[in-house]
Amino acid sequence: SRKVQSDLICATKDYGNYRTGKDPALICPAIEEDLRIAAKWADIWGMRFNANKTVAMYISRTTATPPPITFAGATLEYSHEHRHLGFILDSALSFHAHVNALTRKGATEVFLLRRLSYKVKDRDLLLKIYKMYVRPHLEYASPAWAALTVTQTGLLESLQSHAYHPRPSPKSSHH
Repeated sequence: SRKVQSDLICATKDYGNYRTGKDPALICPAIEEDLRIAAKWADIWGMRFNANKTVAMYISRTTATPPPITFAGATLEYSHEHRHLGFILDSALSFHAHVNALTRKGATEVFLLRRLSYKVKDRDLLLKIYKMYVRPHLEYASPAWAALTVTQTGLLESLQSHAYHPRPSPKSSHH
């Protein structure tokens, strides 16, 4: 029985396979072979990979188009970005898409937290809610943040600052 010769990343609903090298003409057939082995393994265990939900990503400094990769009778589509276990990886390794998605999701959660702050007066409770529901989303896959640009870092810090700073107290009215 042959073993897969590339590194594997396995998760509950995702299967990842990658190879590194300088020549896509050599890498792509090797990936196809690894996919055939994985499909054979899945078949033994009564499972199936859905080739229509499988994409290929080519990460390189060149703009050359790599050869097609076939899997389970289908030619895989090359994608410039892919969500894998909640992390959005793009072919330029820029993390723009991931940070933008975090910012959108975080902005919604911060908005809801600020609206809640008008009803809930206990600051400690609001801080706990923030730490439990908002911050984990903003910090997901944070080790990748070492490569963020100043603008991307500023977006995330600004959002956290808006969430963390208490809302201004309503002015008391005198009758």
